[in-house]
Amino acid sequence: MSGLQKGEVYLVEPDDNWVQSFINEKDILQRVLGDLIIDIQHIGSTAIPGIKAKPLVDILIGLRKIEDFKMFDFQELKKNGYYHLAKVNIEGKEVIAKFESLEPLIKTHVAHVVEYEGDWWQKHILFRDRLTAQPELAKEYEQLKIKLSKEHPNNENAYANAKLEFVDRVNTINVD
Repeated sequence: MSGLQKGEVYLVEPDDNWVQSFINEKDILQRVLGDLIIDIQHIGSTAIPGIKAKPLVDILIGLRKIEDFKMFDFQELKKNGYYHLAKVNIEGKEVIAKFESLEPLIKTHVAHVVEYEGDWWQKHILFRDRLTAQPELAKEYEQLKIKLSKEHPNNENAYANAKLEFVDRVNTINVD
């Protein structure tokens, strides 16, 4: 996993190694966090076949209740390269990230910690599953990401915020 420096945004071609990287990290996280975890899923663009993505694997960790996050063994997580991103303030979600390097800061994995089957869980899974099932929608998302990565090459927050309208649209598609 090559990772991204702080704030940096660029996309790379799809890589078969993304799935294995997720599997490796899932094993580590399950070992470190044990019974606190109900499920771990691969999400984000690296989980959607055939589209470009930032070289960063997104992971979704489902807990019985978000308060269980306080019981994480943060020292053991740190030994495995994971740190709590305390400045990320999103209601109902905690974020930990794995860093290949702390100097310079290079992030390789981001784990979104949420309540299992809660709103955040459902939104992340629904988005991944809809794009996986509809390759034309995935390609539309890829084109948006290419455009936004050129507009915001050094502003990860602006890039992420600019994708929200598309994500919301996909998650509200009526599939009757």
